[in-house]
Amino acid sequence: MKKSEKKFLVYLMILSTIMTIGMYTTYQREEEIVSNINTIGKILMLYRKYVPDHMASRQASVIRSEMFHEHVKQKLDQLRLNLDKASNEVLDYVEKVIAYEEVKRISSFENLDLMFPLDHQQHEKNWKEREQQEANKKYNLLGCLLTPEVFYFHHGLRFASQKIRDYIKNKDILDCGAFVGDSVLVLKDYTDKTIFCYEFYKPCLEKFHKVMKLNHIAFGYKLIPLALGESVKNAKVSNESIMACPFESSHKQPKDDIVSVTTIDEEAKRHNFKVGFIKVDVEGQGFKLIKGAINTIKNQRPVLSIGVYHSKDELFEIKPFLEKNLDNYVFEFQLQSFEEGDIKELALFCYPRELL
Repeated sequence: MKKSEKKFLVYLMILSTIMTIGMYTTYQREEEIVSNINTIGKILMLYRKYVPDHMASRQASVIRSEMFHEHVKQKLDQLRLNLDKASNEVLDYVEKVIAYEEVKRISSFENLDLMFPLDHQQHEKNWKEREQQEANKKYNLLGCLLTPEVFYFHHGLRFASQKIRDYIKNKDILDCGAFVGDSVLVLKDYTDKTIFCYEFYKPCLEKFHKVMKLNHIAFGYKLIPLALGESVKNAKVSNESIMACPFESSHKQPKDDIVSVTTIDEEAKRHNFKVGFIKVDVEGQGFKLIKGAINTIKNQRPVLSIGVYHSKDELFEIKPFLEKNLDNYVFEFQLQSFEEGDIKELALFCYPRELL
């Protein structure tokens, strides 16, 4: 057999091995995906001299992409359990966005339909044609962007049923990830009680009181400079939190600063609040926060609006965890942003089934 023929046979063997891994892998765990990607890499390295550069890198990427897609699809199918039609349309969009990110990473093909669901297109039109300008005239955030999840969707409450809004009206609200107080400006209309605002980042705290004063909010809220998580401890500030609030400050918090972390369950004992609504947007720490709040949620059965777009734990783990621990709750996925081709401000909106 000629040397060129041997090389060709080796090359076929490599491709066959790679395709076998791609076709017969089980996709239940991320560790398996990582392990098999590493196996592909080892095979390609072993026979590197026989494989052209562009073919080696592309073949590995394609197989990795197929494995990634299958893994994500299974995870999303788990989330689809017991959802309404609108929520499934949102997850269809989420799946396309995730797939698009993988496809464009390995290919020039970019002709995927990433249009919003029809209902969301109408909301986008309302926001851009009229309501964004109205919000900019009405509120002052000291230069911070007025975002639709706050000033159009009201974290899911604006288009919730009257029964849900009545349920919240005589109870406290928890604003977890209070930023500069933007959510307080709209949530104040949904409760006659107190909004407990949790924010630990110093530049945000610095602006919070100024925003309240500029917008003539003198009472009805309590700012608590603590981080929320799964347990009570001290922890270093995360890079995600730094990036989420990136303005200049005379007291800018260093990345290695230590902050106090508590749990909603502990705060419920401390403040004795009766909570009707919890808004969560905590830059990837949402699953930990929910685990540290589960007793309060079980006992007080609040409505929840949870940002689940920062991390895979938020997106894939929070809903199954709540389903396992809560009785008779309804779950909805809502898009609360108008950045097409992105899943920013994807929220899991939950409420007791008796409010249907």
